[in-house]
Amino acid sequence: MKKATVISVAFFILAAAAVFVFAPGKKRFISEKRFQMATFTMITLPEGKDSPKALKEAFGAIDEVERAFSRFMADSEINHLNESAGAGFVRLSPLFLPAWEKAEELYRLSGGRFDPTAGQLISLWGFGPEGKRKTPSEEEIKNALAVTGFDKIERSNDWVKLPAGMKLDFNALAAGYAADRAARVLRNLGVEVFLVDAGGEIVASGKDHPWTIGIRDPLKEESHLYESVALRERAISTSGSYANNYREGQGRYTHIVDPIKGGTFMNSLLSVSVTAPDALTADGFSTLLFCLPPEEGLDLAEKTEGIEALFLIEKGDGSLIRKATSGWGGEEK
Repeated sequence: MKKATVISVAFFILAAAAVFVFAPGKKRFISEKRFQMATFTMITLPEGKDSPKALKEAFGAIDEVERAFSRFMADSEINHLNESAGAGFVRLSPLFLPAWEKAEELYRLSGGRFDPTAGQLISLWGFGPEGKRKTPSEEEIKNALAVTGFDKIERSNDWVKLPAGMKLDFNALAAGYAADRAARVLRNLGVEVFLVDAGGEIVASGKDHPWTIGIRDPLKEESHLYESVALRERAISTSGSYANNYREGQGRYTHIVDPIKGGTFMNSLLSVSVTAPDALTADGFSTLLFCLPPEEGLDLAEKTEGIEALFLIEKGDGSLIRKATSGWGGEEK
C-alpha cells in the first residue's frame, strides 16, 4: 500500500521501505513474492509438500481484498460504493464489513483525523487513481472537505448511504486487512509458523518462533536500520512521510491527508511503527497516530490495550528523536 520495504529470509529487497524481516531459528523456509495491491507481497512459511497449496490460497485471499478495496480496479466494491454516492443505500459485503467497522472505530478515536471518506482530498493532492499531482486551490480543498466525514454517511446494519460527491479510500486499512485474511487461510490449513507481508503490513505467526523485524531509519537510505523488534503472534505496520511524497515549488506533500483542514501531513514526525494483535489494527493505528501530534499520539497508544508504538521525529540538526510506548520491545541499533 504505502509504507514499507521488506527484506525476506532470502534477503531480497521488495519495495520502498520501512521494515526488514529475518526468519527465525534453523527451520527450512520458503518464500514467494508477488505484485498485488500496487505493491509487493510476500509469504514465508516452512517448506513442505502442502506449501504450494497454502501459498496459492493465501495469495488468493489477498487478491480478494484487492478486488474489494482497490480504487484502481473499475469493478471493485469500493468503486461501486463511490458510484452510488447520492443515489441510495448500498449493502456492504461480508468481506468489506470488518474493515468498515474498524474505520468507524478509528474515526471516532481520532476525533475525525483518521477518515477513509477523504477520497476526494486524496485525489485532489494527486495520490488517487487519477495520479495528477498538483497543489489544489483553497476553493478545491473547501469543496472536497464538504463531502468528507464519516458522520455524513447514513448506516443501517450492513447498509450504507453516501452523500453525493463523497469518495471512499481505504488504503490506510486494506493492506493490513489483506495480510490478516491471508494469515487466516494459513492457520485454517494448519500452518502455524509463517510471515505474511502485504507491502509492509506484516503478520508474524509462531509462538516459539520470533520473527525479527527491522525498522528503517527514515533519514537514511532504505537499507539502513534504526532498530529491530522481535514479534510472536503479532502484527506490525509503519506509516511515514518519507516514502510517498512529492515536491512542488517550495512545498513537499505526503500521501497522508488531513481530513479536517484539507492539507497533507508533512512535519517533523517522520514515521510511526505500531505493533498490534492483528494487521488491520496495526495498519489503521499507524496512520491514525501519524495524523496526531507526537505527544498526543504517544499518550493514546499508551492507553490503548494491545497497541505498542515507536515514533521517530526529526530534530533541527538532522538527527532523530525516539519516543516509544512503555511496552515497545525494540532494540536500538
